[in-house]
Parts: sequence; C-alpha cells; structure tokens
Amino acid sequence: MHNNFTKTYPDVQHYTSIDSTNAEAQRYLEKNNPKDLLWFLADEQEAGKGRMGSEWVSNKGNLFCSLICPINWDLKLLPMLSGLVAVTIHETLSQFIGSSNLLKIKWPNDILINDSKISGALIENIINGANKYTIIGIGINVISSPNLDIYKTSHINKHLENHTDVNEVFLKLKNNLENRLLIFSYKSAAIIREEMLRNAWKINEKINYISNSIEDSGIFVNISDDYEIIIRTDTSLTKLNSGELKIIRN
Repeated sequence: MHNNFTKTYPDVQHYTSIDSTNAEAQRYLEKNNPKDLLWFLADEQEAGKGRMGSEWVSNKGNLFCSLICPINWDLKLLPMLSGLVAVTIHETLSQFIGSSNLLKIKWPNDILINDSKISGALIENIINGANKYTIIGIGINVISSPNLDIYKTSHINKHLENHTDVNEVFLKLKNNLENRLLIFSYKSAAIIREEMLRNAWKINEKINYISNSIEDSGIFVNISDDYEIIIRTDTSLTKLNSGELKIIRN
C-alpha cells in the first residue's frame, strides 16, 4: 500500500498492486465493521474480477477500485443498487466524453461507447446479522483497453483530444457515487430507473441472451422497479434478474 491518496483522502486505501480490490475489501470486512464509506484503489490488479466469474483485464493506468458501503437503506432496495452504480458510472464518463447517444448502459451495469465496453461493475453484498455491507467494484478503461476476442472494448482517452488520467476519473467517480448513495431511497430509485431507461443499450430492440444455460432472444422493453430486465418474446413477457440472465453482445 502507498500513500498518494491516503494522505489526502483518509477514506481511500491505495495499493500499487493487489490481487483484486473487491477481494481486499472482503478481507477488510472479515476483521472490521466500518461505520463509514471506505475505498480501495489499485494501480494494478493481478486477479481482477468481473460478473459471473469473468476476469477483468487490469492494465496499469486504468481505474480499479472498490467501495465498502454500510447498508443503511431498506434491503428491498438492494436490487436497484446495480442501477445506481450503472447510472453513476455513465454520469462520470459523460463528464469526460460528453453525454452523446453513443454512451450507453448495457443492463445491468456495463457501460458501452459505440457498442464497445469501456466500464463494468461487480457488486457483492455481505449480510451477516446486524452487519450489512455492499462492496461496489468498478473498473473503467482510461488510457487503454484490452484486445479481446469475445467483444469490442474502448477507453476514455480514445474519445478525448485533451487526455485525462486515472486520478481525475477516480475523484469524479468518488464524488458522484458518494452523492448518490447519500440520498439512496425509494424516491431516488425511481429516478435512477428512468435515467437508466433513457440511456439503455438496445432498449426496444431485439437482444440475444442466455438464461438457465439456454440461448434465447426477445425485445428488451422495460426495467422493473426491482431492476429486473423485462423481455417480450413471441409467447410471453418475462422478468429476469442479473443472476438469471446474461445478454450476448454480438
């Protein structure tokens, strides 16, 4: 660990290299019960994690961070936390790239620009009696993006004439996410849902997806109050949560 951020921001633990910021946050919670928000920031990750067990490629100069947040809201709101994170990342990227219609939220919380992935999030909840926490892990490609066979990727500086850096992106994300978490409620959840729908990738279009190991397709028509995706097929209207469905990006 080093002190670039720790000296200025006592709520940030900053590492030159680590296996995973989410894993470090989990280790911290095994020994501590923090009352306030606590960030974990790494210059490099050796074993970055994505959703559904995927790897997050973690090249130096990009953003890898996790936030421990005590859960002080109704647990029924927890599914909409994914939406809060998604719209916050979209808001942060818009502050650099501009809120063009090319910047989209791929449900549940990936961010795409020109159909290329620029950011993703992994949310892990730890609920143990009175101790209730969420760990919000976020990766944003800032100065580079990996070459992958499975989908296209992009990074912030590809879309800027005057380049930014990871520290500037982190501080904007930190401010935006903390502000939204501060007012997280049923009222703000309804606003988050509408914001997500305004910026949703493939809304009212056909999507291909995998559910229960079966590949299918349908029209992405809406998001429920519990942040489930609502898909219309030839025979039905189906609601699925992020643990039940993975959208295939062709």
